[in-house]
Amino acid sequence: MFFKKKESYITAYTDGTIIPISEVKDEVFSQKMMGDGLAIYPESDTIYAPCDGIITAVFEQTQHAVGITMENGMEILLHVGLDTVNLHEPIFHTHVKKDEAVKQGQTLITYDKEALAALGYSDVTMCVILSNGNTKEVELLKETKAVANKTNIIRYK
Repeated sequence: MFFKKKESYITAYTDGTIIPISEVKDEVFSQKMMGDGLAIYPESDTIYAPCDGIITAVFEQTQHAVGITMENGMEILLHVGLDTVNLHEPIFHTHVKKDEAVKQGQTLITYDKEALAALGYSDVTMCVILSNGNTKEVELLKETKAVANKTNIIRYK
């Protein structure tokens, strides 16, 4: 008897409009140099954990990005904005620390949308799959509207 491996999902990490990562106006992301994924133009100022996992990276200086490793070894990066690594202003606040266990839906990052826009930065937020870990299949779903913690954006087995 064969057992079909259960499908699991990564959920939307913020409310907004989903676009293919290839449409992000930054070559590192659009050319998938770090990995495949997708992006959301956020309607809110909060980024949530799209899955359970361990925080494996926090960009301490700017607090604009976090890395999560899931139990199956899949690694994802959530990165808020384009060129935000260059910011010197305290726009972002990370609510987690490296090596902390997180649950899907937990707040990871909050930020000042208006201040970021006033400085001329986009807050498009990428979810990049850095490593598939032990997963056999990964599929980016074709949703266009994201509801944080509800919309499934990536299916994996």
